[in-house]
Amino acid sequence: MHLEHILYYLTDHNNDLVVTRFLLSFTQPGERRLWKGDAMVDLSRRGILTGSWRSANRGIRPPWIMEASQFLSQCTRCDACIQACEHDVLQRGPGGYPSVNFQQSECTFCYACAQACPESLFSPRHTRAWDLIFTIGQACLAYQSVECRRCQDSCELQAILFRPTLSGIYQPQLDNQNCNGCGACVASCPVSAITAEYNHAH
Repeated sequence: MHLEHILYYLTDHNNDLVVTRFLLSFTQPGERRLWKGDAMVDLSRRGILTGSWRSANRGIRPPWIMEASQFLSQCTRCDACIQACEHDVLQRGPGGYPSVNFQQSECTFCYACAQACPESLFSPRHTRAWDLIFTIGQACLAYQSVECRRCQDSCELQAILFRPTLSGIYQPQLDNQNCNGCGACVASCPVSAITAEYNHAH
């Protein structure tokens, strides 16, 4: 496994302390940089200690790709899955690897990305596409006493419900158990208050 694959794998599992110690174990004082596709990661001791390497190691992988290690070791960054995505939810992410941009659109789980992939990276379609957790941040208009329910309107599974509060403004409650991870709520939010990340508890 290449260094960049190890780096992605460790950061994907939220092992920031582990990856920092790992990188420091082979770096020497002075500058050292690692090219990862279109991105360059600062592996100087200063860059490692300040955490600048994290910016190139975040992102949501395409659906039906659960293991970061397999994805990073076998993906050739050919862009076939990106070109096959009818809703343009896939784009080139950190290091040139395909990444999901829910701000652009939602995933319809059409499986076109998996069918276009020349490698054996994707799980069968009948399996769960993602294990994601969505969070509604404080930028949400409802939290600012502004009536807005666009996220609820966009959610076909009704995983977002609005409950009354003493202020009279209904506020959102997100049920991640009923959420399928399509990202429609992210794309519909006018203030980009909804974010997605992997459920590292599982």
